[in-house]
Amino acid sequence: MPVKWDRNSHRGAAYQIRMLVGTCVSLLIVIAFFVFWPLPGEYEPADINYDIRGQELIAIEDIQQTRHEVRKPPPPAPMTPVVVPDDVILDEIEFAAEDNMLTVEDPGDDEELIEGPPQGTNLSMRADSGPKPFRIVEPEYSKEARKKKIRAEVLVEVLVDERGNVAEARVLKRYLVNKDKTERQFVTKVGYGIEEAALAAAQRWMFRPAREGGKIVRSYTTLTFSFGV
Repeated sequence: MPVKWDRNSHRGAAYQIRMLVGTCVSLLIVIAFFVFWPLPGEYEPADINYDIRGQELIAIEDIQQTRHEVRKPPPPAPMTPVVVPDDVILDEIEFAAEDNMLTVEDPGDDEELIEGPPQGTNLSMRADSGPKPFRIVEPEYSKEARKKKIRAEVLVEVLVDERGNVAEARVLKRYLVNKDKTERQFVTKVGYGIEEAALAAAQRWMFRPAREGGKIVRSYTTLTFSFGV
């Protein structure tokens, strides 16, 4: 009697075979995993070499502490000088000195007021070195002149003898001046005892006498006296 082929039974047997093969392969993989897995403590890490060439090096330097000095501020710039014009017109000074002039008696033979150069022997008009004063006497400023605020200059010519004393004196010129001595007015007489005070002071001067050719000689010189300036 012939055997009949059953397709369904054949498919079921194939399926069971594949399941058994898959199960066996899975068991083999699990067994191999446990067999070849290393035990604890037996793992040795591979040697690691570090290359410092790729790293950035940081250098630490010792920094010295510096001291900062506080500087003084520079001095201020000099101020620009103010230019004052020179052409300043000064007011003229008028002196009311005509009414209270002191009268001077006739000098007579008094050599102090004799006009013209006095005569004498051993007199040099062109000495090599003129008289040099070493004692100077200031004239007296009279109360009358001070009250009137008289400002004047008197030029006195004196004759110095061989001993250095003033032998003769005479008034050459008289000027009224302003307070700053920038203007002078020639006058024939000042008054208020100005001329007399100038002559009295000139007589008390002392000089080193003039010399001519190495010899001591008499010689003239001129003195200037200021009053109230």
